[in-house]
Amino acid sequence: MYRFSQPLQEGVIVNRRNRFIMDVVLGDTVVACHCPVTGRIGDLIFDGVPCLVSASEDPRRRTAFTVEAISIGTERQWIGIHQGRVNDYIEHLLMESSLQPFQNPTRIEREVSYDDARIDFVVDNVLMEVKMPLTELFVTPLPHFGWKKTTRPIETKRLVRHLNTLIHSLEQHQRAVLLYVFLYDAPVFTGNPNRKDDGLIRQSMRQAITDGLEVWQVNGHVSPEGITLIRCFESTASQ
Repeated sequence: MYRFSQPLQEGVIVNRRNRFIMDVVLGDTVVACHCPVTGRIGDLIFDGVPCLVSASEDPRRRTAFTVEAISIGTERQWIGIHQGRVNDYIEHLLMESSLQPFQNPTRIEREVSYDDARIDFVVDNVLMEVKMPLTELFVTPLPHFGWKKTTRPIETKRLVRHLNTLIHSLEQHQRAVLLYVFLYDAPVFTGNPNRKDDGLIRQSMRQAITDGLEVWQVNGHVSPEGITLIRCFESTASQ
């Protein structure tokens, strides 16, 4: 298990004030908490949504807590939303040799510059980019949770840049890995048809797959104590 430095506290989100702040009821007090996702989270209206929050150990922080996970389904199925934490979790899996594409890695580097992009990991000379999709939530919500319809395309400039970097790396390396991470038990992810330039992205990925690009998925379980691995599987053939 990837353990948090201290157990998470349970609260209820009453409002997403802006991209960076969520108002959360903790005990009898409404507390401003950091929202670690600047974009959309499943088009969810944050009113009465249960959550788990972590306490900051930095006295200079403007907010004392960070929202780590939310729950919109039955039986408190927590959905991890802290995109800034996901690479720490993946590094933990790598160091424990629990990430199936990389058994017993000997060299792990993070945030490596390659071409005109920064790639999340280089593992034994193989580039790996980590993505944590949250614009869709693959959970059936309870009826009392509200959703807002939107026709805005999902921003994909960063994805395209990193995908092109992975593709270019195949000229020098035999493998490159695109890793989708869901901190809940999500189905096989094959992209989002609403994203901008979806057809071009799919075409580029299919061509890159023939050259050696691998697509994998990690599903993890969030609890107040930490994150445990549910499953890690290859989804290259589903793309």
